[in-house]
Amino acid sequence: MQRKDELCDKALEYFLEHGLADLSLRPLAAEIGSSSRLLIYHFESKEGLITTVMDEARLRVQQSLAALMSESDQTDGLTTVWRWATHPQNSPYLRLFFEVQMLALQNPTDYARHAERSSSSWLDLIESALPPSADRRAKATLCGAVIDGLILEYLSSGDLDRTTEALDIFRRMLKASKPDKRKY
Repeated sequence: MQRKDELCDKALEYFLEHGLADLSLRPLAAEIGSSSRLLIYHFESKEGLITTVMDEARLRVQQSLAALMSESDQTDGLTTVWRWATHPQNSPYLRLFFEVQMLALQNPTDYARHAERSSSSWLDLIESALPPSADRRAKATLCGAVIDGLILEYLSSGDLDRTTEALDIFRRMLKASKPDKRKY
């Protein structure tokens, strides 16, 4: 099991640097000091390797964010998440997550389950940080979509000031909104 964990760590480093779009096991194996045969032995298939590595990446990021949220004295989770997301050391993870989302749109057979697992776990994390309400899941969806969009815009443009201002506007809009009294 230790060797599999080491291979997973090295493969994650490779994914963060090279992405997944043109992933081939032989170059990956050569880069991480293994063989494609050994990767298949430990992960059963290329898809199994991708699943394991992407699950590990998501777990690390979510643990990092959860720890930051629990350590933060801020009452505004959006600001804490934004500061984490715009820190340069985290952009390789975010680029990788967005790449998988785009690959899932282009090739759902191979990548849709990765995007779905990621989306569902992020939605659960966001929802757990919101106060209880009848529309909490919908609000979590909205917050996730806004953050995703702003992160994508920031990564594409590099304009931290403008994207941060947009997040501030969204936060003010959220605070100004009245709770939805509908029952679902």
